[in-house]
Amino acid sequence: EKGKRTVSRKAELIALYEKCGEESGHLFERLSGEEEGALRRDKLYLYYTQLGRCMYSGEVIDLSRLDSDYDIDHIYPQSKTKDDSLNNRVLVKRTLNANKSDSYPISPDIRQAMTPFWAQLHQKGMIGRAKWERLTRSTPFTPEEQAGFIARQLVETRQSCKVVAELLQRRFGEQTEIVYV
Repeated sequence: EKGKRTVSRKAELIALYEKCGEESGHLFERLSGEEEGALRRDKLYLYYTQLGRCMYSGEVIDLSRLDSDYDIDHIYPQSKTKDDSLNNRVLVKRTLNANKSDSYPISPDIRQAMTPFWAQLHQKGMIGRAKWERLTRSTPFTPEEQAGFIARQLVETRQSCKVVAELLQRRFGEQTEIVYV
């Protein structure tokens, strides 16, 4: 928001880890040594919000293999919605991401095994309510939700078309007629 100072990702994470106490000791030490700019990388930020664990298997993530063995998965598939917010993304093993493909909801086996861990993350403030609900939901999208996704994408497309038309008008002048197709 304009005029409102934002809290850095590192400061936000440090505050959350301080609430966790001793159970996050080694991760807290590693986090404290991270450069502020390094946490702008979403993979690294998600690593810390997930307490260094894969969100679908619970396995400890080898930080040295972060870029080779792990992916950011969209909980709501991008084939359904273009939501690229952190509330819709989790860090997972590459093989689990490939198996999930663009299906939703998350498989019952994963949900059953991981719900206690997700509840812990939610309780500690590491994940918000929206992400918690997306992870634990057991029902597919309703037709109304799918229509809402489509409507939002159409609005974004119309807005993009308007901006492109405005740019073309500026470039080619008033004597050029812009025709939408």
